Parts: sequence; structure tokens; C-alpha cells
Amino acid sequence: MTARQLRRCAAYFLLLAGLAVCVCAFANAAEPPCLTVLVSNAPSALTLQLQFPGGAQLEPIPLTRQQKGWETYYRFYYHMAPFARQNVQQAVLVADDGANRLEFALDAQALESYNNLFTLDLSTQTLLSGQPALRVPLLVLLRVALTLMIESAVFALFGYRSRRSWTIFLLVNLVTQGAINALLTGPSLGGYWVIGYAFGELLIFIGEALAFACLVREKGRGRAVLCALAANTASLIAGGWLIVQLPV
Repeated sequence: MTARQLRRCAAYFLLLAGLAVCVCAFANAAEPPCLTVLVSNAPSALTLQLQFPGGAQLEPIPLTRQQKGWETYYRFYYHMAPFARQNVQQAVLVADDGANRLEFALDAQALESYNNLFTLDLSTQTLLSGQPALRVPLLVLLRVALTLMIESAVFALFGYRSRRSWTIFLLVNLVTQGAINALLTGPSLGGYWVIGYAFGELLIFIGEALAFACLVREKGRGRAVLCALAANTASLIAGGWLIVQLPV
């Protein structure tokens, strides 16, 4: 790697480090504690609300709705209730799509965490604590596959053809992308998924650039570093779109 390339990479890393400081500053503000209900293929008319002890004296509180692909997230932030959070543990979750109405008493033990996640299965009319066992592996596999497609195209455009180079590329990306997607998967993260993703991608920028510089020798270290930065820039842009469109 030439001195000019080193200076360019150093400037790039300093810029990313500055971004990391900004991300950390935003991340210091913790998300308010909340209850999240995950529903797959929810009807457009489906509403969820919480009914609290006290009968007509306390109005039901509707859960806010957010759509991500085929999944819908209904959220209730505890500060929305004009009384103690403990009353949420005595609440009843009501699901109503205009044609059918379901009621579920919330399990107090399942509401002891800072963020609590439930899954509403409309086909079996059941409310389960947590999420389906295969949900995280399938979402991680989907996002990693899309990322590998994008970064593979960039890797090929940089002229890498040897089996050794491609083996290193695949192994490094499977480790880095698999790790960040597994750690940051879950609707209970809310909007903070984006912050975690941005910070994780920064670490991947640096880690993959160093890994490529040390291990990918087909075209020289400078080209390997530039390839890693270009590939991760492309996947970062695509990842931002995926965050908006696909389940987290």
C-alpha cells in the first residue's frame, strides 16, 4: 500500500470514527420501556388496545401500528398510561378487526423486562410470549444473502477471481454480517435498530478493511482495502433500504 493510499484510508477511518461518536451520542438516549405485539399478515383493519382495571373509569389505550413487510408491530409505551406501570400487568389485550374480537389476559411474569415482546397468531387465536423460534434465523439468512449478493458484485468488479480470494471474502462476510444481523434482530428494538445497525456497520467497515488487507493478496493491499470500503458502502446503502422495508 502506497503512502498516498495510507493517507486516504486514514482520512476515511477518521471520518467514520467521527460518525461513530455521533451515533454513540444518539444511542445514549435509551428507548422508553414498551410492550410490542408482533402479528404476521395482519389485516389492515386489525386494531389492538389495552383495557385496564377500573371499568369505564379508564378508557382503553390503542397500540400504535408499524408495518414492516409481512409483519406488523403494535407498540404500547408504558409512559402512555396515566398511572403506575404495574397496572399494565393486570391489563387485557383486545384484538379487533371488525369481524372478530379476541381478548387475552397479559401474563404478569412476561411483563417484567424493560421491553416485552409477544406474538399474536391469528390463525390459532393465541398470544405467545416472545417470538417464533425460526423467525430470527430466517430473517438473518435473508438479510445476509441480500448483502452477499451486493458485496459479491462489487468484489467481482474489482477483478478478484481466485478461489482463495473468494473463500476469504465469503468467510469474512458470513462472520461479520451474520453477527450484526443476529444481534440486531427483533421488533422490540424499535427505531433503535437503525442506530445499532449504523454503529455495527462502522465496525464492519474497519474490520473487513483490515481483514482484506491482511488476507486477500491477489491484487495488493491497497486494492483490497478500497474494495472492502466500496463493498460495505454499497451494502450500507442497501441495508438502510432493507431496514425500512423488511422485518427486523
